Amino acid sequence: MSKKYFGTDGIRGEFSVPPLTENFFILLGAAIAKSLLQFKHCKKRILFGCDTRESSYKIINLISLGLNSEECSISNAGIISTPAIAFYTKKNKYDLGIVVSASHNLYKDNGIKIFDKDGYKITFEDENHIENYIEKLVNENYQCKKSNYNLIDVSEDIQKEYTEFCLKNINLNKSANNNIKLTLDLANGANFKVGKDIFNKAGFLVNCYNDKPNGKNINDRCGSTYLKNLPDQIKKDCSEYGISMDGDGDRVVIVDKYNNILDGDDILYTIVRGKIINHETVPGVVGTTMTNYALEIYLKKEGIEFIRTNVGDKYVLDEMKKNGYDLGGETSGHILMLNYSTSGDSILAALQFLFYSDILAKNKINSILEKYPQKITNIFFKQDLQENIINITIKEASEKFLNKDLRLIIRKSGTENCIRIMVEAKDKGIVENMSMKIKDYIEDKLKALS
Repeated sequence: MSKKYFGTDGIRGEFSVPPLTENFFILLGAAIAKSLLQFKHCKKRILFGCDTRESSYKIINLISLGLNSEECSISNAGIISTPAIAFYTKKNKYDLGIVVSASHNLYKDNGIKIFDKDGYKITFEDENHIENYIEKLVNENYQCKKSNYNLIDVSEDIQKEYTEFCLKNINLNKSANNNIKLTLDLANGANFKVGKDIFNKAGFLVNCYNDKPNGKNINDRCGSTYLKNLPDQIKKDCSEYGISMDGDGDRVVIVDKYNNILDGDDILYTIVRGKIINHETVPGVVGTTMTNYALEIYLKKEGIEFIRTNVGDKYVLDEMKKNGYDLGGETSGHILMLNYSTSGDSILAALQFLFYSDILAKNKINSILEKYPQKITNIFFKQDLQENIINITIKEASEKFLNKDLRLIIRKSGTENCIRIMVEAKDKGIVENMSMKIKDYIEDKLKALS
């Protein structure tokens, strides 16, 4: 059953545009408190963090009004990454951690991600529970009776503790890093302060870009979904690598000095291959339907189990926990390392990559996975397009273009109003040709049905 508010990764949409109105966030706060904070021994301690969007603090205030109707104790970490909130929620025994962010989307969008007391994103059942309570409160014409609340500022503590955690729990060799130059693209987002600090303390020589947020420039022609400027910046800085994060700091894409783009599949490949050389055990890896087939082939060749899930780091995480695996991720750059963190973490993933890529370099092994040609095409549609039209179009296109010579995934995005087409085959010409044909077919079908 599809949800009304929650998507693949929390709640996300344009702030102040229905359904994400100011009143909605007050209702959301009350619904969270009534649905998730009523169990025995719950102290109702909530931790907030946010990215740099101009609406983020307003949303924290609105949700806090709703939470305070149930007399919650609320702490505010200010601008900090999603993985830092996951870490601090677990470490300091909060009942919930709430990140106000729309991840890689532009500033007009905003939303939330919620973590439980163990630092994991809340379950699908919890999301349903919250949605049911929202509907219940709407039907009851719920009115928030409290107009004030107290936010406990923990921003300095979380930055200090998260920095120490990153440096303590990752493989580092400061003396070896001293001559390695890095270019950081911080997406004018949540890691704009702490990112530079951590890489400097890890011993790297760092040049930073997009580290001056103004509330509106998050992910704007920068960050992990926009790499156009990064190669020139790397060349200017004489860097070995460019590290590009997204707005809330839970995913990363890396570009090397030769302009090779290393996505989540390449990062997983480098870490796994480095671990094998380093005599570390890798029992299994979890990817998604979008993971390049070349990674699956490599892992099977090494005798490492590989499991695919639907797109979404929550699905990857569930499968990792079920199978007892430490490593998994998405092509988009969400890298999960459960022996370090309960959430995708751009900083930890980049530090891991740098450590293991150095091992590969010393053994004269390339960090780049030789991939099957793959193309992702996005078809954007209006927000009010009916769900059944989208579903019919995807089903018919998937059946029409089913072909043993290619791997085809057509799906509705869980974070944006678009249909994503992924075509993969051994031959680049087939990929380009089929991508265009499928795109034209879907666009014509949407016009005919709507």
